Formats: sequence, C-alpha cells, structure tokens
Amino acid sequence: MAAPYELWETRTALGAMRAVKPETWMFGQFFNRQVTTESEWIDFEKLPVPTRRLAAFVKPMGRGTSVYNDTSRSLRFKPANIVVEEQIDPMRLLSTAPGIDAMLEPMNISPAQRRNLLRVAMTEQALMAIERRWEWMRARAIIDGAVTVRYEDAQSVVVDFGRAAGHTETLSSGSRFGDSGVSVLDKIQAIIDKMVAVEFGGVPTKVTMGGGVWAVIRKDAELLEAMKFEQQRTDINVERGLLANAQKVFQVGSITVGGSSGQRLELWVNNETYVDNSGTSQRYLGNKDVVITASPEAIMGMQVFGRIIDMDADFRALPIFPKNFMKGDRVKTEHMSWESAPLMVPINPDATYKIVSAVN
Repeated sequence: MAAPYELWETRTALGAMRAVKPETWMFGQFFNRQVTTESEWIDFEKLPVPTRRLAAFVKPMGRGTSVYNDTSRSLRFKPANIVVEEQIDPMRLLSTAPGIDAMLEPMNISPAQRRNLLRVAMTEQALMAIERRWEWMRARAIIDGAVTVRYEDAQSVVVDFGRAAGHTETLSSGSRFGDSGVSVLDKIQAIIDKMVAVEFGGVPTKVTMGGGVWAVIRKDAELLEAMKFEQQRTDINVERGLLANAQKVFQVGSITVGGSSGQRLELWVNNETYVDNSGTSQRYLGNKDVVITASPEAIMGMQVFGRIIDMDADFRALPIFPKNFMKGDRVKTEHMSWESAPLMVPINPDATYKIVSAVN
C-alpha cells in the first residue's frame, strides 16, 4: 500500500518557489551578477588599473624601460549559512487555517489540499525572509563596506571588504548639513573628487539619504538659490513641496555633474525597514546617514552562493535549497526547510562612500 502522506520532492518545492512574486530590492541593483561556488571559499582576483606612467626618454640606440604591470590582488571570503525551518502542525490540517481559508466562508477542502496550501504559504514567507536577509547583506556591504554575521550562539564574524577608511566619514557638530557656513554642494564635490581619484573607485551616480537628511537638504538655501539661477538649464532639481509618496524609497531630485552635458547624480531617500531576530524594527540606512554610490558596473557587486552542506542537496551550490521531511518515530511530524549560503561581495567597495550623522 502506498503511503497516503506524500512529501514534496525538490522539483515541486522549487516550482512553488518560482511562483513567489519577488520584491524590488533597492540595494539589489548593485549586485547584478550571480556566481555559485563548489569550494568552501569564495575567491576573487583584481587586476591592476592601467598604469599612468610615461614612457621614458632614452638616447639613440638606448635600452627602453618597462611599464608592464602583471601584479594582481586576491580576495578570499567564506559564505554564511541561512536556514528557515517550519513545522506543519497536523491539527492545522483539520480545521480552518488563517491565511489559507477565507475569513467569513471557510473552504470545504480536504486535509491534503489544506496541507499543500499551507506549504505554499510557508514557502512564500520563508523566501521573503531569506531574500530580505540577502538585501540586508547587500545594504551592509554598500553602506558599511563590511558585513557582521551574528550567529544564534552569539558568536560573530566580520567580513570586511576592504573599503578605504576615508570612505566612511562621521560629521561633527558645525560641519553637518544645515549648520552655518556648510555647503552641501561643496561637500558632494569633495566626495566626487575622492571617489574618482581612488584606485577602483568611480564617478558617483546616486546620493541616497535617510529621511532626516532630506528634511534638511530640501530647505538648503544654496540649493534653492542655485535652482533659481539655473532654472533654464535644469542642472539642479530638488523637490520643494510636500511628497505624498507611499513608497519608502523615492527620488527627490538630481544634480548634473559637469554642467548640463555631464552625468546625472540622482538624489534618493531610503526609509526602508526590516524586523530583526528580536522583533525590533530597524532601518537599512540610518535616518541621519548618507551613502553615495557609483554605478553598479563600477561597484561590481557579486551575489555568491556556496555549497549546501546536505546530502539531500548533493552538496550542490544553490541560491536556496528547499526540503520537505518527516521527524519522529511513533508520531511523525512534517517539516519544511529552506537553506542558503550567500555572500554579497562588492568587488570595488571604494566606489561607495558613507556619511554618518550628516545632520544634527
């Protein structure tokens, strides 16, 4: 007699995962390449920036000098593991289940049908939690240049991507936006110069700020005066009125770098939040902080996924491995798990810049 209680095979679970509608992640735009690795470690190699050396003068028939540089830099990281596990309570299969049945008109469905619907609902929430953790890792890599992995046993590991110390700047009182004599445009110009000059840097394309910074910048007298003067050329454009924007991420203006024919530097506000393991709501970007970023091509963000250490996964490197299994002897309970071994790596972290406490 065949077992009446069938578990989902991996193919079925993957099919349910593909049916989940993904969210649009703000920091995901900087990580548009995906790599899987069968090794315990994730290795990258950075080739040197083309040299600016001049060819040497020599006398007729003299020997030349070398300018060729074949050195490289190696980077090695180890991915962390994420696991979500849910138990399917058998009693939930016998009665109305929130999120499965209609609130006022319970569906007349069998326990087996309700079990499949519950599996789908659990899969959707598990995927969103895992992808939200990916977004948190991407945000930390872009904003902080490092990711601190804190395990359930309270141990922690810092993965430092090697961003230059000068690319994280904390402003003190008297030097913050909104303080007397402080020029927002001069500060942005200084950061542009620094990001362009550094090796493996890039020309900024976005200034993303917390809502507290925007509340100050939108009233900045220099920006408002510049818009009045440049209104025919539209080199500077900042929203001055009220914004009825339901989104937590929205564009509030732009500045053209290099004149009217130059590159556009977009101004964005990010008020996104997540809920940490203690149940507390946290911001991805601090309310008074700013992160300035070059293009995704300059940052070269990589979404890397390592091996899933599980025989049922054949130890393959997968973004997410879903699993449906039973536990117990006399009374069995059904469980589902979703595992990932991610690391979000900005190959060129110096193409990012963070300002801490940009306003009072």
